Amino acid sequence: MITLYHLTQSRSQRIVWLLEELDLEYDLQMFDRNPETGLAPDILKTFHPLGKAPVLVDGEVTLAESGAIVEYLIDKYGQNRLKPNFATKAYYQYIQWLHYAEGSLMMALMVFRLAKEEVKERYALDNAMTHLSYLDQHLMHHHWLLGKDLTGADFMVSFPAQFVTAMMGDKFPNIARYAEQIASHPSYLKAIEKVGQLDFSQLKG
Repeated sequence: MITLYHLTQSRSQRIVWLLEELDLEYDLQMFDRNPETGLAPDILKTFHPLGKAPVLVDGEVTLAESGAIVEYLIDKYGQNRLKPNFATKAYYQYIQWLHYAEGSLMMALMVFRLAKEEVKERYALDNAMTHLSYLDQHLMHHHWLLGKDLTGADFMVSFPAQFVTAMMGDKFPNIARYAEQIASHPSYLKAIEKVGQLDFSQLKG
């Protein structure tokens, strides 16, 4: 049995969505943030030394990091769904988008959100807008990130797309369309029945 250790109001929501999309049986262990600090509770350190979520346990495999979990679940349980064929041009575009979500995009958004005004004006604003324009332009010509089919990359980019839309509305209309598309997806709706809607006004990371 797969076990997912999930922190409410966090990026681990997208792993719940993926588990629902794959129609897998899993044990969902949910933990609330500390009401004073907004941070993860210390009990999460008993499942992984970083004390963060998500953490996935499947038999002898224990994984943190959303990107690694997405790749693992799709490789093991995807049955040739949710990713392009290995070593094709589309596959490497898929890998780029999957890791771009946390490696570049989410970092730029968090720096923009949390930076002091001087840093925001000198660096964070331009950097965030560059990333958002890049994503918005791409989505102008793509239904999902790789085209007509949902892939693991979409699960990873879902969170920053929703984050941007919550902060900026339809300033980036193609990202807003994409976020709405995610919010109405059948397996996503099943996920939020279990873990609730994201409230980005309370989000700490």
